[in-house]
Amino acid sequence: MKKYILLVIIATTLPSLFFLFLKFEYFETALPTIEPTSATISSYKKSNMNDLILSQIQTMTLEQKVGQLFLIGVFTDSSTAALDKLVTNKNIGSIILMNPNIKNKKITDVTTHFQAIASATHQPPILISIDQEGSLYSRIQDTDSNQITEPDITNTQQAYNVAFERGKELYGKGVNINFAPVLDYIINPSSFLYGRVFRGSKEDAIAYGESMVQGYQDAGIISSVKHFPGHDDESVNSHINLPTSNIDEQALGEHTLVFREVIKNTRPLMVMTSHVLFPKIDPAYPVTLSSIFTKILRNDYGYNGVIITDDMNMEAIAKTFEVEMAAVQAVQAGNDMLLYVATPHTINRAYIAVLTAVKNGQISEERVDESVYRILALKEKVIK
Repeated sequence: MKKYILLVIIATTLPSLFFLFLKFEYFETALPTIEPTSATISSYKKSNMNDLILSQIQTMTLEQKVGQLFLIGVFTDSSTAALDKLVTNKNIGSIILMNPNIKNKKITDVTTHFQAIASATHQPPILISIDQEGSLYSRIQDTDSNQITEPDITNTQQAYNVAFERGKELYGKGVNINFAPVLDYIINPSSFLYGRVFRGSKEDAIAYGESMVQGYQDAGIISSVKHFPGHDDESVNSHINLPTSNIDEQALGEHTLVFREVIKNTRPLMVMTSHVLFPKIDPAYPVTLSSIFTKILRNDYGYNGVIITDDMNMEAIAKTFEVEMAAVQAVQAGNDMLLYVATPHTINRAYIAVLTAVKNGQISEERVDESVYRILALKEKVIK
């Protein structure tokens, strides 16, 4: 009888233990936990003062913290000098390489130069990003660069190999982030995004997207999937105007299927939000400025990585909102990083607006700390 009872206990306990083991293994191999909430930050400071990242945050000035929230680019012939000044004077934590930065230059010299500036000014290392989707949608056009685009992808192994090879190339040149893959599901050939997305079914797009994210991250760089939750087939070009989608809450689940599955299965290190207005879900703000969509990522998808806006200087935002208002709202909405490819004047306006909003209590400093924590944890993971 005792043997029988023992066997029953073992039989009923082992599945639970096995599940816990699998759960532990998944979270150990997935993206590390880098998402304390504002409340958690406060309690964590009290109970875990030896945490290196929190200790680093405690030594930073408010100006330095706000600088970490910005990822910037300048698209002029004097862009490198402008970036130097912004990184030095505004403690900007991340940059994007545009064509003028790398034209007729050795990219490793450029990336080494910016890291040296950060070091000389006693700042954390800089995240250096690029748009390298392949072919026309790539900043680097070297003859030895892999220029295969997403529409060229026909199987998961090819998707992984392209991302891994491209990731290794970027890693070797000192680039930490590739804003890829594009996960918008587009089947309309007239769409401005059609030349940049996977072909086939949504299941194909999920499989190819997962393989590319894994390839980039195995190569040692950040894959920033974009543009969550996705433009629809009829979207106007957000570089020119603000797209509006008629999708409602009931249809949103199907619309976000590709993003949801890729995020759940691969835990990309960064997610870029889109400049698309979904008035039936948030009538006031496009996704980049909407806390509703940030909460979907955090609460519904359990995403704990870095959320970054699409370029805040695109006409979808610039035509509709004032620079200062948009910058503050983007932080309030829960974005960790604000992307600006703009003039130094516009970047300064956005930076000062966020800084002022924190000083006057419109944005809490704990809200800033929350994002700075994620950003510094990400830097620690990818910058050696």
